[in-house]
Amino acid sequence: MTKISNLPKDLVEEVLSRVPLTSLRNIRLTCRKWNALSKGVGFAKKHLGGQVKAATEREFMMVMMMDFRVYLMRVNLHNDFESCIKPEGELICLDEEDDVSQVFHCDGLLLCIMEDNTRVVVWNPYWGHTRWIVPTHNFHKLDIYTYALGYKQSSKSSRIYKILRFIDFSRTCFEYKIYDMNSDSWRVLDVSPDWKIDSYSRGVSLKGNTYWFARERQGSGTFLVCFDFTRERFRSRFPLPIQPYILDTVSLSSVREEQLAVLFQRSRLSEMEMEIWITTKIEPNTVSWNSKVFLAVDIGLTFQFQVRAASFFIDEEKKVVVVFDKEKKYLVSTHNIAYVFGEDGTLEQVDLGLSANKFCYPLVCSYVPSLVQLYRFTVNTYKIQ
Repeated sequence: MTKISNLPKDLVEEVLSRVPLTSLRNIRLTCRKWNALSKGVGFAKKHLGGQVKAATEREFMMVMMMDFRVYLMRVNLHNDFESCIKPEGELICLDEEDDVSQVFHCDGLLLCIMEDNTRVVVWNPYWGHTRWIVPTHNFHKLDIYTYALGYKQSSKSSRIYKILRFIDFSRTCFEYKIYDMNSDSWRVLDVSPDWKIDSYSRGVSLKGNTYWFARERQGSGTFLVCFDFTRERFRSRFPLPIQPYILDTVSLSSVREEQLAVLFQRSRLSEMEMEIWITTKIEPNTVSWNSKVFLAVDIGLTFQFQVRAASFFIDEEKKVVVVFDKEKKYLVSTHNIAYVFGEDGTLEQVDLGLSANKFCYPLVCSYVPSLVQLYRFTVNTYKIQ
């Protein structure tokens, strides 16, 4: 009987290129030969090509942070709801004691913020490469910074990746800095915005730039702002399709890595309708919205999604939105739930399991694996038997 170790290299490569992304680590741990093969550029291109082929237009690849762990999900809303939204597997690369409280995606890289708020890592799950970012001062555990990952397109085939970090509580607690991954250095940004981004507001990266909700420092107006990583400056006051109030639930998401989507839900008991709007044009200096709402659902007096959570994604073909939050029981939130809303107002709930921490809300973002190399990276070493 022929052993797999005796098979021709091209046949082994063909077989291994069909394994899921979450199984790559096990492949690399199997033997030295497979470890070397799986880290070759030729194999990586074939493997990623297979992943794209497996993910049809009806399927989404997502990254989900749940209970301080990062999971890969494949979502196909054309399947039955109980089987369409399930974690494919945990993306294992960080140490077991590394609890992740926030995760952001940009160009196949994940920016992970540790739960203790003192450490930051950029991670390419495909290669298993990590780049820990050295802080520029002593953090206080309660200092809640806002982060973003983006890039400058330096040439057709080259990008310079950068991290924006800021805190804006008061005149004495105010700092905007940017980290250049090529030079491995932080610089202070000279900015003095007349608006404010709330510390719990999650930005969304799109085409190398990041977008947030922002509000007037003096007044109640809310709008979008964009940080342009090429020019290292904010571009502000892009209009929203609906003006939210201070306690309304608002959340941003990306659509096919091409457009922005926004979720609105009023906090008033008489207006618990949820609306999803999608942009028609998104650039660093301009944002325009579709004149028609993508989906509107009358939730009634059932519940309001958490103001600081409510991450979501949409399926344009099926006219469906999936919102991730806790179960909605009075004073009890023990399970993570995916709420699936249809165009006809139907609601399905998919139980994602018991939550180990009632204050840790599930968060999702789109994910597209890539071959981006992290220069000066730290590679997790595995013992090969």
